[in-house]
Amino acid sequence: MVMFMIKGELYKLFRSKSVKVLFILLLVLNSFQIIYVNYQNIYGDINTGKRKILKIIEGPISQQKYDWLVNYHNTMLEQVNNGNYNTKNKSKNTFSGYVFGDEQISNNLLEDYEYTINYHSSIKNKITILDENIKKTQNSKWKKENITLKKRLKNRNLSYYYDYTLINNFMNQDFQYLLSLIFCIILVIKLFIYEKQKQTDLYFYISRKQIKKIFISKILMILLFTFISSLLLLIESYLIYYFLGMKNGLFQPLYALSHFMYEPYNISIFFYIVCNYFFRLVGCLSFSYLFLFLCHFLNKEYKGFFIAILIIYISIQLYNNNLLSIISFSSLNDSIYNQRIFMSSLLFSFIILNLNFFTYFLFKRRYYVSIN
Repeated sequence: MVMFMIKGELYKLFRSKSVKVLFILLLVLNSFQIIYVNYQNIYGDINTGKRKILKIIEGPISQQKYDWLVNYHNTMLEQVNNGNYNTKNKSKNTFSGYVFGDEQISNNLLEDYEYTINYHSSIKNKITILDENIKKTQNSKWKKENITLKKRLKNRNLSYYYDYTLINNFMNQDFQYLLSLIFCIILVIKLFIYEKQKQTDLYFYISRKQIKKIFISKILMILLFTFISSLLLLIESYLIYYFLGMKNGLFQPLYALSHFMYEPYNISIFFYIVCNYFFRLVGCLSFSYLFLFLCHFLNKEYKGFFIAILIIYISIQLYNNNLLSIISFSSLNDSIYNQRIFMSSLLFSFIILNLNFFTYFLFKRRYYVSIN
């Protein structure tokens, strides 16, 4: 019976022109936002020159590649210091067309390449600090945490170098989840408030069993469409980034990214992205179910839109403050080790998740009271 109702809700939503138009609009907005954010990283002579140099140095790290990059940077730096460059006419002996541009590119890439080469040495220094913490601390909990981290950091090494600029932008692509939340809230308005306003929800009060099945079918529809919409937006984002140049590095260790240098888990960048997707999906559903709870007390569509705007505004504030990301690794301090892998946003999500269960039981109780 529930499956039959789910098929009915699916048929109703797939036939809805407004739902189709809305989702296409969200896809277009997502693509425009990605191009806007990455415009300075993909267009222009500087980026053309950078891509040419990356073709030479990307892949397995080697002393030969490192020496070439150092020598090329020193050559460009010497010409810049001597004023031996032209800013008006392009130089044929450079990758970007300009000596000053090649000096900037090679300098930035050299810093990244040295991070890859020196990573193992940096880890050794941190392990030394951990050993000191283990010896000095009297706190058994801290000692255990330091021992655990030491095991995870031990034998870490980087053997491949890739440019992670686009990967970093892809990982920080929060806008697509904000669009998923908007789409989900619109679905709630259509599935609940609109039907309530048109009085097509009167059959909800047939029996307790019928109420539960109808309500569950609509809840599952929200879950299904939110999952599909967010997944399609993620795939669209990946495809755009792929065509922009993000073709290598996704399966490298997460600590290959400098801001995740001392993260405590030996996971790949791809696995982190997958985990982040599901955690943020929970966040979108949490806000949607909260809105669903509020919709139960509304009988006019415009009131639902007002509440939706309020929730979306709060979500945008969280988005702007980088709180939509549930996973956030903290740095390892030099003096003392404090393992705060998950920041306060996890606690926030946990509270919202618990509110979902409360909302469900409150809904169920209210419907039963309406019948009795």
